[in-house]
Amino acid sequence: MQRLNRGMLRRYEIPEHAPSRVRAVQFGLSEALLGVADRLLDAACPHIGIACVAPDAPWDGEGANPAALLREQEGLFTLLARGYRGETPVKDEIVIQSILCVAEGADAVDGLARTPEVSLGLVDTLSRSLQGDLQRAARLLAARHGAGLDGLWMVCLGEDVGCAERVRDAVAALAPEAGAGFAGWLKSRCTFCPALADGLAFRADAKEAARQCAEMNYADGMLHLAEPFAALTIQAPAGLRELLAPAGAEGIQIVDDLSPALDAKRRAFDAGLFLMAAPGWLLGCDTLADCMRHERLRAFVGRAYADELLPGDPDARQALAPQVIRAFERFENPLNDNALLPSARPLLARFRLAALPVIRAWAMENFEPPRRLSFALAATIMLYAGARPNARGRYEIFRGTQIHALDDDPEALAVFATLSHDMPPEALAYAVLADRELWGGADLREIDGLEARVALDIANLQRRPDYLPEE
Repeated sequence: MQRLNRGMLRRYEIPEHAPSRVRAVQFGLSEALLGVADRLLDAACPHIGIACVAPDAPWDGEGANPAALLREQEGLFTLLARGYRGETPVKDEIVIQSILCVAEGADAVDGLARTPEVSLGLVDTLSRSLQGDLQRAARLLAARHGAGLDGLWMVCLGEDVGCAERVRDAVAALAPEAGAGFAGWLKSRCTFCPALADGLAFRADAKEAARQCAEMNYADGMLHLAEPFAALTIQAPAGLRELLAPAGAEGIQIVDDLSPALDAKRRAFDAGLFLMAAPGWLLGCDTLADCMRHERLRAFVGRAYADELLPGDPDARQALAPQVIRAFERFENPLNDNALLPSARPLLARFRLAALPVIRAWAMENFEPPRRLSFALAATIMLYAGARPNARGRYEIFRGTQIHALDDDPEALAVFATLSHDMPPEALAYAVLADRELWGGADLREIDGLEARVALDIANLQRRPDYLPEE
């Protein structure tokens, strides 16, 4: 079977729209970059060619080298978007063509730095290769500063507005040889923009890729599976709109303040993922759709939204309702098997950003924690306390004969690896809630009633793994 390349596009009657030159550099191969940002840029900005700066050690969990595969395919990869838009089923097969080259090594980075047409950089602050990505971004920007060229628009994908400032500070710290004027150049000549890449997209595993490629009649080692929904929201001055979001650019939005989009996503989508991830896994679910088909779990999640997540203010509740409806449509997507734990990753970050503020506010008002969010935390503790490192240093959990690798903060997983899900409930709840390193310096035992509630739910789960709190 022929591997995907640019020469075969015309033979397969795939419309060609490759940009003529590199105008953007992205650092890394994360799914948020490839499956959301690149997908939207490919559709809305055909004039922007992308150079992908690969990680130093890009081997994936299946023994493949994604950077080498993408280079072999001349930057091309296929994205299958499957699901529903309203009542309409969607099965789109899209060949993403905006990546013009895959760069590796210092010489390649320096060459990109001295390309005057490059005006945009992209980095995913949630990527597993973030530290290396930042080092390569620092090298490129330092070389660009040294060459006397203009700075870049640096779009920083993340889950909070402060992610862009952290990227700028990290870049400044990682390039001390750039000279005293480098930090000032970063502030005055570069614009670091926080951005939200919203959409579920995953690189297909080997088994699924083989099945899909047989139907497409060509091989694609970088095949991505995605839902139809995708959105890239960037907090930036109007100047970036002229480059990225011309009139009618679907899915890309430039805003003055990213906070409303982040807040709505956290409460309508992220908190729901947190609610169902660990309980769903313990109940035997493998996908988001499995969770939505599980009658007891769906009822549990629905009651949590109604009683705990939706704001009490009627106007705010009504304003958020359409996004909650869309979140449930995305969760139950029957045309795309969105794997449960990969969809919810990084689970601890979703808890800190989406669920913990609700728990705090609820406990302050009611002098007790919210019932269902607290249970989801107990289930997460039971899930993660069974994690153990494999021979490659990745943390895994086990369910029967199934082994699943966890993608989360390695330092946090190392803490959970010292624990066990069969510890005494009070000891396990205390060990996790009191660990300030896990919670950004906070001791969660200080939240009214949370420690006792979590310990009781851990005890319930130890006795009966399919336990769910019910009215």
